[in-house]
Amino acid sequence: IMKGFIVCMWLLIAVITLNLIANSESAGYRLSSYVRPTFYNLTINIQDDASNPGTTFRGEVAITLQSNQSNLFEIVLHKSSLNISSCSVYNNAGDLQQNIATSLLKYDNETELLRVPLFQPLTANENYTLHFKYSGKVRSDLSGLISQTYWKFGNSTAKAPKIFLTQLESKDARLVFPCFDEPAFKAQFQLHIGRPSGYNAVSNTRLIRTTQEGKNRFMDHFDVTPIMSTYLVAFVIANYQARGNISDFAVLSWPEYYNYTEFSYNVGKRVLAAYNELFSISYKQLGNEVILFASAPLFDIEGMENWGLVIYDEKILVQIPGYTDGFINKEFTCRMIAHELAHMWFGNGVTLSWWSHLWLNEGFARFYENFITHQLYPEFHWDQQFLIFNLHTVFRDDAEATSYPLTRPETSVQTLAEFNELFGIFEYEKGASIIRMWRNLIGGDNFDKSINSYLKQNHLKNTKPSDWFAHLKRNWPVQPEVDLDTFFSDFTEQVGYPVVIVNITEDKQRVILHQKRFLNNPEDGSDATLRYTIPITFATNLNSNFNNLTPHAYFNKNRSSVEISFEDPIDWIILNLKQSNYFRVFYDEPILNKIKLALSKDGHSSIPVENRAQIIDDLFNFARAGMIDYVDVIEFLEYLRNEYEFIPWNAAHNGLARLAQRLTPQQLPHFENYLINITAAVFSKLTVKSSINDSVFDVYNRNLHVFYLCKYQNSGCNSQVQLLFEQNLEKPSPDYREIFYCAASRTTGYARILDLYAKESDLDEKYMLWRALSCTRDYRAHYHNMVMSSEIVEHKTDGVTQMYEQNPDLITPIFFMLVENITQ
Repeated sequence: IMKGFIVCMWLLIAVITLNLIANSESAGYRLSSYVRPTFYNLTINIQDDASNPGTTFRGEVAITLQSNQSNLFEIVLHKSSLNISSCSVYNNAGDLQQNIATSLLKYDNETELLRVPLFQPLTANENYTLHFKYSGKVRSDLSGLISQTYWKFGNSTAKAPKIFLTQLESKDARLVFPCFDEPAFKAQFQLHIGRPSGYNAVSNTRLIRTTQEGKNRFMDHFDVTPIMSTYLVAFVIANYQARGNISDFAVLSWPEYYNYTEFSYNVGKRVLAAYNELFSISYKQLGNEVILFASAPLFDIEGMENWGLVIYDEKILVQIPGYTDGFINKEFTCRMIAHELAHMWFGNGVTLSWWSHLWLNEGFARFYENFITHQLYPEFHWDQQFLIFNLHTVFRDDAEATSYPLTRPETSVQTLAEFNELFGIFEYEKGASIIRMWRNLIGGDNFDKSINSYLKQNHLKNTKPSDWFAHLKRNWPVQPEVDLDTFFSDFTEQVGYPVVIVNITEDKQRVILHQKRFLNNPEDGSDATLRYTIPITFATNLNSNFNNLTPHAYFNKNRSSVEISFEDPIDWIILNLKQSNYFRVFYDEPILNKIKLALSKDGHSSIPVENRAQIIDDLFNFARAGMIDYVDVIEFLEYLRNEYEFIPWNAAHNGLARLAQRLTPQQLPHFENYLINITAAVFSKLTVKSSINDSVFDVYNRNLHVFYLCKYQNSGCNSQVQLLFEQNLEKPSPDYREIFYCAASRTTGYARILDLYAKESDLDEKYMLWRALSCTRDYRAHYHNMVMSSEIVEHKTDGVTQMYEQNPDLITPIFFMLVENITQ
């Protein structure tokens, strides 16, 4: 009787405990905080039997864990698409405590939570080992353990070599091993990777030893990782050749590409050295001795910051002369290497507590990607390019009804569908733009102090935005008129951004500022009542110092207006110097006219390119929102007759391209004439012919103007391209090639480009030539002879898209041709 009573009591306790868990924070999609892992011993074996080569894997994992609750009868963790064959629990002494039949494991397909019932409860603060044996599938998408094929090598698909790699961010570690797959559940990992002969394995840490497991089978054993999140676990199995030392720093590529990895190797060394100097904790002090860059042939996300083993798309690490060694590719390589290495500190060493704070990872990585690239490679001018490729881009999306704050409630990222919405423009571009604003406001020294104390205090920990703000506030200059907590939350927890409206009084000695939330469509139902704490910087014609980014004042969100007074009358004022802060500026007509007059003078009255681009981008978006008429924008852009710089022109062409999409075929000729007039001076300087003495911005500026002018049938552009194409049989530079061939295809170059396409063996180059061919104005012949006969779906869709996008005046006949063919 007593024995039965004890059993009943244990069952009652188990039921009560399970009910408590069900009603706790673990309810739904999230793990409870009762059980935490400290160590994973993980073994993965790629299967390579003749009948099923490389499509499955076997795994074994021993998870050391602790409970902070006594009498806990259940362990909850994650798995997905894994077949578990055994489950057991060992005590701290290593003795088997219980085997759990797999039929008793409870799995929820929706939440991907695996519940392991325990017949003997866990004791608080004691170590246990949860052991699984299992199997899984090697996948073809970018989730979990992936197999890819090097199509460029081998005489057939069957003989083409394979590469196996992992991609586990944000929730896909559970596809490779049962685990506590949330970023706050950090632990150490030791990996053992089984592979066939003819391959090498690399992982997060140094290779310790290799053992032979059977005929043509080997097991590579790796060192223990730092304390890290599950999504950073990584390994690659491939036939790599290393440039550098795989026990320290190396770039790993397919052997045929070894000679083309020197540039990325040198960039990696320079960027790592720069970060070691910039941050208070060097890379090795973070806790890992090794950093490897591994290339993958089809890595669509470009790069993944696995701690010690960064995986990149092949085009980032491989610079093939004449194909991928132009300015654009090299610049992209610099930025992507800087981005993923920044994650070693922001994301790996210090990790977000939950995915709703993703900007703490990606915002800082994007910021330092641009900052370090500009510091080490100033010829790319990423202090200026940041505006047009980050700030202006996110401004458009952040003014839509679909916008969301940088910092969201944790409950907003729970379901698998919500996970799929992560890694968007706000986490990257907006996060970096806000961080840039903070740095500009307090200066580099104060910002660096904040960063270094944040990294040091939170090393190997998880953080929330408030943890970062505490360090930022500590080094913020005293500003009695601003509540820093409110200022920070206005741009992180609040959606959108403001526009500051600037009016000048008749005596020209006072400027009155108002603010409101900027929306692309004020009638879309968004909350237009939101207000923000805005740092105010400005310059005038009497004091044109655009380099002092320290705020003159803060526009408190609770004030209806702010007044700026001057002793002497001013002609013009420009707010938001170098567009360093996160808002737009709307000038009244008298000020805007004076700014246009100043820009029309030689030297643009010392107004920097950042503010010239800012004004242009703002005006186009004000017209889109109905705040001004497009005629006002067109008239302002007359100053471009005297503009030669890439940054303002890029902003102008972006706006003009969106405007052109609204025009009717009858309006297009007038637009084309306008474009000829405002671009005459800059195009005369650039011409269509490149030079070995071209700067980076010369190349980018020429690309920009040839692309748009030839597209809109500028006779001077087309005739120059035709003449140069007929006289020169050499390939243009990789930066210019597609734009030049596209323009040539519109004139008399189609047949020769078609011949180049037929003879080209490089798949990427061949695809580029296909897109260029699709720029032809002989759209009917190209459509019937090439597009419809292509067996590649992407060629069909891209061919049709290119035909009408690159020939806007032919969009109507192209449309009717497509309709005719569909009906037929």
